[in-house]
Amino acid sequence: MKIRARIVLAFAAALCACGGSQSTASSPGDTAGAGNTGGNAGSVAPDFTGRDLAGKTFRLSDYHGKVVLLDFWATFCEPCKAEFPHLRALYDGDRDKGLLVVGIAMDGPETVADVPSFVKRFDLDFPVVTDEDSRIASLFNPKKSMPLSVLIDRAGHVVTVREGYNPGEEKLVAADVDRVLAAPAP
Repeated sequence: MKIRARIVLAFAAALCACGGSQSTASSPGDTAGAGNTGGNAGSVAPDFTGRDLAGKTFRLSDYHGKVVLLDFWATFCEPCKAEFPHLRALYDGDRDKGLLVVGIAMDGPETVADVPSFVKRFDLDFPVVTDEDSRIASLFNPKKSMPLSVLIDRAGHVVTVREGYNPGEEKLVAADVDRVLAAPAP
């Protein structure tokens, strides 16, 4: 029995390390969530540039007018892996309506080389930007929670911030995305 309890505790600790045990959503005006002004619901999303896996520059401001879902993750994060099928389905279903999902790989120098094969293995067809130096995370996700999703409306305002992933939460994310996509363009 003690061995079983240790295994459960070790698994729970691994989930907590990735942020999998917490799930919070922020609403406009709420200061919960990412923990800084740029990543809080209701604030203007700070612009950033990064490199995608093809080495091209990705600039958030180039997508003003689209609904953007930033998803912060790493190759070693188990809850992130569980969330990916839902993100792919959401992107495939709503990209023609103006949704852009952007994966932000927070792998550091020791694992960033694994990101391209990881993206291929999980069949991620949305853009993936590497954040090896945590510049992007410092704007939206200073706690470096994984996964962490930030939904940005067409006007460039943060609508929701969700920390962690638990099965079933994909329905909440999809409902948020649908609501923002249905809102009139600015």
